[in-house]
Amino acid sequence: MERIKTKKKKKSPLLKNILFLSLSMGVGLLLGVFGAVFLPETVLEWNVLHLVMGIIFFCLCYFLHILIHELGHLIFGLLTGYSFVSFRVGSFTIIKEDGKFKRKKFHLPGTGGQCLMSPPEYSERSFPYIIYNLGGVLLNLVASIIALGIIVGIEQLSAFSLVGWQLFLVAGLFTAVTNGIPVKIGGLPNDGHNIYSLMKKEENKKAFFIQLKMNALMTQGIRIKDIPFEELSVDELNTQTSTLQAAVHILQYNWYLDRLNLEKAQQKLTELLSYMDNYPLFYKQELACEQLFLALVSHEDSAVIEELYNEELKTYIKKMTFLPNKKRLLMALEAHYYQNEEVMQQYFKELLKTAETYPVRGEAEMEIMLGNWVKDSKTDDEKHRGH
Repeated sequence: MERIKTKKKKKSPLLKNILFLSLSMGVGLLLGVFGAVFLPETVLEWNVLHLVMGIIFFCLCYFLHILIHELGHLIFGLLTGYSFVSFRVGSFTIIKEDGKFKRKKFHLPGTGGQCLMSPPEYSERSFPYIIYNLGGVLLNLVASIIALGIIVGIEQLSAFSLVGWQLFLVAGLFTAVTNGIPVKIGGLPNDGHNIYSLMKKEENKKAFFIQLKMNALMTQGIRIKDIPFEELSVDELNTQTSTLQAAVHILQYNWYLDRLNLEKAQQKLTELLSYMDNYPLFYKQELACEQLFLALVSHEDSAVIEELYNEELKTYIKKMTFLPNKKRLLMALEAHYYQNEEVMQQYFKELLKTAETYPVRGEAEMEIMLGNWVKDSKTDDEKHRGH
C-alpha cells in the first residue's frame, strides 16, 4: 500500500508571492490615496476605536461582496443556459431539491461562498463557461463602480458615510482582483484560473462540465453508482493532469466505493496517490482519509494504520468532522482499530444527523450506506472471532 508523504508543503512559486505582495501593496496604496484625496481632516484624526470600527466595517463590506460575487455567478449562469443547483455564503447553503428550495449547511475550506449550477449540454464548439466563471468578478466591479459614483457624485455625504462607501469600493476591488487574476489560493484555483485552464485545454472544459453535471444529479438524490461510468470519462492521469480532471478521477473512485468494489477503488486511489504532488492540499488530505479508510476495512496491520493515521491527518479529520465521510471514517477507526462498539454507534448517529444538512443528497446517502456497511462488517468480524 502506498504511504502518505508527510513532507512540508512546497513554497509557492516566486511569481505567485510577488503577485500577492503587489496586490497587498496596491490595496494599501489605494486606501492611502482615498484617505489623502477624499477624507476630511476630522476623519483622518480617527482614534483607535474608530480604526477598529473601520476594520470591522471593511470585513462586513467584504462579506457583502462575497454575496454579490456569488450572485454574479448565479445571474450570468442563468443568462447563459445554466440552471440553479445551490447557493452558499459561508456555511449557509440554499439548494433546489425536488423543485423546492431547502436550507442546508456546508463549508469548503478556502472559499467564502460558492454558486453551483447545472450546465447546458456539452459542446466543444459552443459550451458557455467564460461568463459563468467571470460573473462574480463582473458584479463585484459593477458594485464598485456604483460606489465610486456615489463617492464622487454626492457632495452631501457625511464623513463616515464617505468612509463606508470607500471601504465598500476597496472591498469590491479586492474581491474582484483576488478572484479575477488567475492563481490558486490554498491550492484551489480561483475563477480566473478556472477560465485560464478551460481556455488552455478542451479536456478541461469537459471535466468542468462533468463536475457540475454530477453535482447537480447527486444534489437531486441520484447516487454516483447509478450514473453510467462512461459519463465520468476523462484523460488518464499523468503529471500534466489538471485539478479539474483530477476531480473527475476522484468521482471515479467514489463510483467504485459506492458499489463496494474495494479492489477497483483501491486501484483508482493508488493511481491518484501516484500523482499526489500535483494536487491541492485539500485533495491530498481527502485522499489520505480514503487511504486510511480502505486500510482499516481491509484489516491492514496496526503499524500500517498508525503510519497513515499521523498527527497531521488527525488534525485535518478533527477540523472536518462536519462532513459525512469523516463520520464514516471515524466509524471505521472505532470498528477496526480501537475496537469500540459504543463509540462507533455514536459516530453512526452523528453521520445520520450530518447527512440531514449535507447539500448533496446522493453523496449523503452513499455515506449512510457505507456507515451501515462498516457496522455490518464489525458484526461479521465479531461472529468470525466467536467461531
